[in-house]
Amino acid sequence: MIAELDAVNIYEQMANLTKNEEIRTILLDIARQEKIHVAMFETVLLQIDKEFLKIYADYALARAKR
Repeated sequence: MIAELDAVNIYEQMANLTKNEEIRTILLDIARQEKIHVAMFETVLLQIDKEFLKIYADYALARAKR
C-alpha cells in the first residue's frame, strides 16, 4: 500500500509540474488508477484481517462522533 500511495504522490506532483495539458491528464489518470489499487488492498485487508477491521471501525466511529 505504501508503494501505491507513493506512486499517487509522484504522479500528482509530476502533473502539477507540467504545462502540457495532455500529459497532465495522463498523469492524473495514472494517479487515479493507483488510488484504485490502494482501495483494492484496503478492501482485502478489511476482509481478511480482523484486527485491521476493528481498528478501522473504531477510528471511523470516533471520527463520526466529532
